[in-house]
Amino acid sequence: MNGTRVGYARCSTDEQDVVIQTEQLLTLGVPEDRIYIDRGFSGTTRRNRTGLDQALAAVWNGSVFTVTKFDRFARNMVEANEILSDLSGRGVLFGLGGSVYDWKDTFGRLFLQTLAMVAEFEANLGNLRTREGMALAKKNGKLKGKQPKLPEPARRSIRRRYAEGEVSLADLATEYSVGRSTIHRIIHGPETSR
Repeated sequence: MNGTRVGYARCSTDEQDVVIQTEQLLTLGVPEDRIYIDRGFSGTTRRNRTGLDQALAAVWNGSVFTVTKFDRFARNMVEANEILSDLSGRGVLFGLGGSVYDWKDTFGRLFLQTLAMVAEFEANLGNLRTREGMALAKKNGKLKGKQPKLPEPARRSIRRRYAEGEVSLADLATEYSVGRSTIHRIIHGPETSR
């Protein structure tokens, strides 16, 4: 297959890196200016994935949309099938690593549908494990929700000083290095008893 490759790379968090994926795409023959990247997306939905949208817009008849691993592309069977059908309808092949698949080929379609099913299953398993872990942590008293930005003594001081007209909301926000909305919640929210 001699079609020009367009590459896509994705990582789930902003802290993760796509260097390895990018290097693999370059090795597969994807030109550097044709690699599109999304950072901070799980892949379970196509929503708001600008890099994916750009990569899909950059392909044309005879080109190869290329990813290093299927779960970088999609972790949702319905959306994977929709995207692969659209690519096929435009004459675009799907490159997975060094292999190229044609959605119109019976065996190629079966293989890609199986990968989509496994990717979605793995995503669902991860979600299930997370929920189980959170339930256990909550049961053991280790999951208490989002903790306040400021300790209770500071919160009491803020309420007292504001009530006495000593300082403004903006001054308190600057002093405690928090947003004005945080100070507003402390002043107007319920007091916690300790």
